[in-house]
Amino acid sequence: MIIPEYFKQNLELEINVFDHPVNVVYRFWWPEKKDNGKDPMFGHVEFRSDSEIISETGYRSHFFYTDYLKETPYRNINQFVQALAEYFAKEMGYEPPGHGSQLRMF
Repeated sequence: MIIPEYFKQNLELEINVFDHPVNVVYRFWWPEKKDNGKDPMFGHVEFRSDSEIISETGYRSHFFYTDYLKETPYRNINQFVQALAEYFAKEMGYEPPGHGSQLRMF
């Protein structure tokens, strides 16, 4: 299998993790793209937030094996980094709101 082309880019985006805004820098080509035509072994994701949702400092750096993206269930970068951020938030003790805690209007 090959890595889908939509993962082969560097991108900055903002996501919400349990209602906390998080800025993300996704770098498939880390530290920079090489001209040898090969995919890199590692990629890098940086998470920054004003809250402690992903770490005590609001900053989290994560390296990943790019081979993981060959058979990933994620259909875009946003889904991939969202899942990582939610995993880190759960490590910090955050949980998504339960269905029973939502207010009903009708």
